[in-house]
Amino acid sequence: MPRAIVAFDTETATSRGAPHLVELAAVRAEGGEVVDRFESLVRPEVPIDAQVSEVHGIQDADVRDAPGAGEVLARFAHWIGADWLAAHNAGFDANVLAFEAHRHGVQLPDPPILDTLRLARRFVTDAPDHKLATLVGHLELDVGCSHRALPDAVACWLVLEECRARSGLSEPVWWGEALARGGSASFRGSGPRAPRLAQRLRPIDAACRERSRIVVVYGEPDSAPARLAIVPRLVYASGERGYLEAECVRSGTLKTYRLDRIQRVEPA
Repeated sequence: MPRAIVAFDTETATSRGAPHLVELAAVRAEGGEVVDRFESLVRPEVPIDAQVSEVHGIQDADVRDAPGAGEVLARFAHWIGADWLAAHNAGFDANVLAFEAHRHGVQLPDPPILDTLRLARRFVTDAPDHKLATLVGHLELDVGCSHRALPDAVACWLVLEECRARSGLSEPVWWGEALARGGSASFRGSGPRAPRLAQRLRPIDAACRERSRIVVVYGEPDSAPARLAIVPRLVYASGERGYLEAECVRSGTLKTYRLDRIQRVEPA
């Protein structure tokens, strides 16, 4: 019996730092046909960066009344069921959803996620490169507007179908090959990577779990520090540095702070 596959794509609000979801879409395909779809804009907790808005065209006004990431992820997790997933450059999309799941306490299933970028490099060897937009043009795929989640999810599925056709393998053998060559991404292996916290910063961990208010003395060692009241949400590492994502009590906005600039933590 043919395997059902869910091809999905994300669009984000940010170009740097921790990812924030702004659109999620997917198609469920079985027997060579799309049998169901999932699509939702998402209201991010941060403003949409102008440079990413230029790519996908989504503005802050477009998502003002959209559901939050926690609600959308919970619906998506239920909709996935036990189906295998596919995404183009799957590590990126898995990371986006895993970050949001961590923020909002959503339990994502952990099925295999096939990376059509890796599979296309193996099976679509005549393409000039293996970006999704390039493959859409090279394979003459009719998917509509690119850099929006639903058309890109459809394109991902069609690239997967092309890879399967070019492999020449039977149905059961193909899925084993696809998993071996393009199945390294997962939700469990993605998401926030915990930094090593200095002893002075360990109260931040408890504040993240409890969503409790603390005060941090923040600034460079050779400058006058500021005392900031915050509600920590997420601690993560990026490169060699650690970061804290927290709600600023004064402004009510979500901001990112460098851990090495937090001189000490005080109770609120």
